[in-house]
Amino acid sequence: MKVFYEYGLRQLNKKEEELCGDSVIFSPRPELATLVLSDGMGSGVKASILSILTTRIAARMLDEGLPLDEVVRTVSETLPICRVRKIAYSTFVIAQLFTKGLSKLVLFDSPAPFVIHKGKMLKLDYEECEIGGKRICDYAFTLGPGDWLILVSDGVINAGIGGAYPLGWGWEEVAGYLENHVHDSLSAEEMATKLARVVGELYEGRPGDDVTIAVIKARRRRTVTIFTGPPTDREDDERIVDLLMSADGTRVVCGGTSANILARRLGKEVVVDLETSTDEVPATGRIEGIDLVTEGTLTITKVLDILRAGPPGEELKLKIDGASRLSMLLRSADEVKVLVGRAMNPAHQNPNLPRQLGLKTQVVQSLGEELRSRGKEVEIEFF
Repeated sequence: MKVFYEYGLRQLNKKEEELCGDSVIFSPRPELATLVLSDGMGSGVKASILSILTTRIAARMLDEGLPLDEVVRTVSETLPICRVRKIAYSTFVIAQLFTKGLSKLVLFDSPAPFVIHKGKMLKLDYEECEIGGKRICDYAFTLGPGDWLILVSDGVINAGIGGAYPLGWGWEEVAGYLENHVHDSLSAEEMATKLARVVGELYEGRPGDDVTIAVIKARRRRTVTIFTGPPTDREDDERIVDLLMSADGTRVVCGGTSANILARRLGKEVVVDLETSTDEVPATGRIEGIDLVTEGTLTITKVLDILRAGPPGEELKLKIDGASRLSMLLRSADEVKVLVGRAMNPAHQNPNLPRQLGLKTQVVQSLGEELRSRGKEVEIEFF
């Protein structure tokens, strides 16, 4: 079983600075995700340039498939040393997260990683080596569904220094906080936001250092498969139903004709839930074995409008109409497959009906583009 890595990031600039001196690059690929975090020495423009240079060199080499040890050596030998303080101008953490669960991580002069398994912080073993005159810590561990990896810059460890925590919050205190606050219902973004809020409070709203929090939540991939519209060839009815029912994850049917095709093939009944109808969106239905049954093009068009409107408010999560429910499913999905039948629906030939009903293919393709812009994998197959 492959592991999917959900990513969340929050940064706080040092007080009175317009730029963050830390830089992060997260690059997800089909078999491997990479994360590079660098903390530039000092703050402001100079620190920002140095950290960006570090992350881009490492990320580019990793994207080109170079071995991790070669990347570390190149970055280590490239980083200049401050003549006065005798330390590197920027630190780094490089993580390689394979979809089979194996993770490799190397760090130079950065806080140790936080890895949480079953609600408990793991103390990871590591090997030390010297590359390019720098002491490198080399980790290897496993991340499975439900595990968390949190990487932070020094600004998190030093939070509260001289105030609530005279010597700073410290790694152990941060670890204790994370153990008590991570849980499955949180997204990686929500966890990063939660930790950043506490750090900001410890700094009393004026961070004494740049703060970066990069959160990885390991979980199973979320897939949504949608069947909408009857195929042009009726002989494809069985095939499209088989594709939907054999799909992993959440199954959705959009359109009354599509729902009837599915119900007939499965020997099931379509039950309409009139309480879910609104002025803009027709009622949803229920078919045993299907997670959501909605009307077709009008609902999909409304979903596209909802997604384009920006992040959902709490009220959207409570709505029961088909467009709201489908938009929430698509927001949380990692992969979306759409099975589109292109037969003309006779019910849509009435000239008094909304024009978008005749533009099903365009609406579905626009939805696909919107989802891809959010980093989701989208596959559209026509019948």
